[in-house]
Amino acid sequence: MENRLRSEAEQQANIHSCKLLLNCYIRELSVEKEGDIQIDPNAMTYAVAFQASGVTITGQLAYYSAMGEHEYRSVQQRGQAVHYQDLVRWITRELSEDTAYGNSRHEQGRLTHAADVRDFAEKVDNSVNNLALYIEQAAGLGIYDYCTSEQSLVYGHPFHPFPKNSKGFTEHDVRMYSPELRTSFQLCYVAVRKDVYMQEWVDDYTRINLHASLHGHVEQAWEAEWGEHGDEYELLPIHPWQYAYVLGLSEVQQYILDKKLIPMGSGGPKAYPTSSVRTVYIPELNCNIKLSLNMQITNMIRTNSAEQMRRTLDASRYVRQQNCFGADQHTQIAYETGVATCDFQEGELTSLFTVAYRPIEFDPECTYVLSSLVEAPLPGMQSRLMTMLGGVRAEAERWFARYLTLSLLPIVRAAGERGIHFEAHLQNTLVTLRDGMPEAFIVRDLEGVSVDEELIHEVDTDPSRLLFYPRDKAWARTSYYFIINHLGSLIHAMARDVNVPEEHFWAKVREVLVKELDRTGNVYVQHLLTADSFLAKQNLVSCLRGISQTPAYVPVSNIMNRIGSEVAWGS
Repeated sequence: MENRLRSEAEQQANIHSCKLLLNCYIRELSVEKEGDIQIDPNAMTYAVAFQASGVTITGQLAYYSAMGEHEYRSVQQRGQAVHYQDLVRWITRELSEDTAYGNSRHEQGRLTHAADVRDFAEKVDNSVNNLALYIEQAAGLGIYDYCTSEQSLVYGHPFHPFPKNSKGFTEHDVRMYSPELRTSFQLCYVAVRKDVYMQEWVDDYTRINLHASLHGHVEQAWEAEWGEHGDEYELLPIHPWQYAYVLGLSEVQQYILDKKLIPMGSGGPKAYPTSSVRTVYIPELNCNIKLSLNMQITNMIRTNSAEQMRRTLDASRYVRQQNCFGADQHTQIAYETGVATCDFQEGELTSLFTVAYRPIEFDPECTYVLSSLVEAPLPGMQSRLMTMLGGVRAEAERWFARYLTLSLLPIVRAAGERGIHFEAHLQNTLVTLRDGMPEAFIVRDLEGVSVDEELIHEVDTDPSRLLFYPRDKAWARTSYYFIINHLGSLIHAMARDVNVPEEHFWAKVREVLVKELDRTGNVYVQHLLTADSFLAKQNLVSCLRGISQTPAYVPVSNIMNRIGSEVAWGS
């Protein structure tokens, strides 16, 4: 029975990964390779030619997505089902021979490129293997509160070639620390001498007192190790994987010898890894802690650099001082309120210890991460959100209308009136539900905040310039993260589940924005209604080229503009 379940899970992981790779490729290369990509929404068929391999894959669509998040009934090559590794080989070869990728004639470039391709393929394999495990062990588990929603993002980003990659974790680590497997564990702690302990808090009111919460755990160790000098140290939490990693570094061992740092081992309250893997939820502290992990989650090393933490605290202060959602009482922000670390001369070493604190101020009994709600437990099933709504179209429309009031309108008002733009993708947003309907909308992870330079307001403290961007770049942040990523996938899940075109729900978004524009004259809203396209990340191309830190972008058609043009033409 176990082998059969594993085999079925591997098959589902393969099917899903083929969908990811195809949707990434089609969205990111549809203009450049227009003649090689054909999709017929009427016949519900598609064909993608990979000229470098002399291969064409064909099949039927189960659902055509105007935003490119297609569902596939079949993926075939010459009548045979395609395996994800075939797609990886054809895609990488296609982009390898594309002169836009790089000069393959240059020997150094060819070697670098071969390494990029191997690295890309390994990460896809890692992601698929993890996904198969998650499907086998956890796909059928329910969501009933905040914590379980954080631990139910089984499939991840719908436009990423390897969303479940965790390169650096062993198979044992995956089973120990993956949120998808509903894991929990105690954190490890180090005592840091105050002359090398660094902390910064937005204000004293938000300071987290770890000493009080961990008193029982550290009391004996405190007396044994510190004696009368205990007041010279501060506690710092560390992920167990990171704890083992940093203790193996020579610079850290020297700090231990110098009594600048004392390892305390594991203890304290139980921590639950959240959807980002490295951030943990600690119910006893009523807090999330953004930890450092010196390993790859998707395609990025997840440590907390000084620049990232500076952005985070500056954003928390600026957004609070501007009373960003003050007029919208049901729209909230989960602020990072403090940062702590152990200071080394090298910034990279310091970043290995840096943590950020994000207190919980919402109701964890009925608040959910959006990204988990829009996922279906298995391919072909309804999303968890639609299951909550009973699969009824009228309920879905009522839910969506309420949701736009709590999310879309405050987001565009903050952007257009205050110049504040959030990285409000599905994994960075939460919704509180009462009787199944949205009661509150919450945005988190303020490291991604951008402020329009043309709308900078006076602040009590002088923040760094890291927050401020030209208008077009600030606008692009909300347009991608909230409009394309967030609403795009939410609308896809709802439209697919009630069997209507995505345009049905995009028309409702447009109606809300038209009313807002008429009422306020918001220039950002006008941009959303009239732009021909918005820029979306080219995750596949950027990962293959090794430029994820500075990714490439591709234009994605603005459905609201097209609907508006059709309305104008029809009138």
